[in-house]
This record gives sequence, structure tokens and C-alpha cells, in this order.
Amino acid sequence: MFLHRIVLIVALVLVLATQSAHAFFDPPWITPGAPRAGEVVSVNVSGGICDVFVEWPGYPQITQNGNAIRIVEYGNREGSEDLCNYDFWTFAESIGAFPPGDYTLTVDFAYDNYPLGLTTITLGLIPFTVTAATPAAPVPASTAMGIFVLSTFISGAALRALWMRRRSWC
Repeated sequence: MFLHRIVLIVALVLVLATQSAHAFFDPPWITPGAPRAGEVVSVNVSGGICDVFVEWPGYPQITQNGNAIRIVEYGNREGSEDLCNYDFWTFAESIGAFPPGDYTLTVDFAYDNYPLGLTTITLGLIPFTVTAATPAAPVPASTAMGIFVLSTFISGAALRALWMRRRSWC
């Protein structure tokens, strides 16, 4: 009987000592890390356990005011730890291509916080710089050396074809 009580006490202590599930989001980041003008920029977010992004009409909401960009993603947030059953996930959303300049991206998460209504929390602010696109490199065939190499190649191919044709006559 004494042993049963010890086992029960140890089990109770272990249950109380376990960590509860947590909702979490890692800091958002953009890809590519150093965007150039005309490249599509995407925002990436990782999270899990009690939080998840879901598709919802009207979301994501992407707005731009000057160089300030804001994206609002809709999702679910479980208030009860008993219902936290989401896996770890990573999400990517394209936000657009931008001209050269310095920008700030605000990433927000909106969820229905019943009975209080829609609640929005900021997941992060991401400053980034879009650089000018690099000018196209000249095509080698348009330089003097390129024209010489191209004409030599064509002449050699023509001479080879002529030589093969003469051999077949013999």
C-alpha cells in the first residue's frame, strides 16, 4: 500500500512538472535576402503548436504606404492548451516586386478572439533594401574579339564540311 502511494505522488509531481504547450512564431524573414529591383520578394514565417495560418476570404491583406509595407495573415489561435495540436510549419507569401529603395515590412497575425472579436498581433518588422538591377553584360559576339572568334568558328565548320564532302566523292 505504501508503494502505491509513492508511485502516485511521483506521478503527480511529474505531471505538474511537465511543460505546457506554447503558441509560438519565429521572427519573420524575407527571401531573397538582398532583393534587386524587379525581383519578387516573399515573406516567410515559422510557427506551431497553438497557432496556424489558414486561408480566409480577404486574406492576406497586403498594403503599401510609401516605403512602408504591411501584410496581415489570418489564422487560428487555440486558447486552451488541450486543443493545441498543430505541427511546426513554415509559410511563404509573395508580397511583390519593388523599385530600388529602403523599405519596412510589418507582418501581422489576425485571429478571432471570441468573444472579443478580431485580434491582431505584430509578428515582426523587417527592414530591407532593394538595390538596382545590374546592367546586362555585353554579348561577347558583339565585341571585336567575339566577332573574330565567331567568324573563325563558322569558317572552320564550313571548311570541315567541304573537306568531308570531297572525301565522300572519292
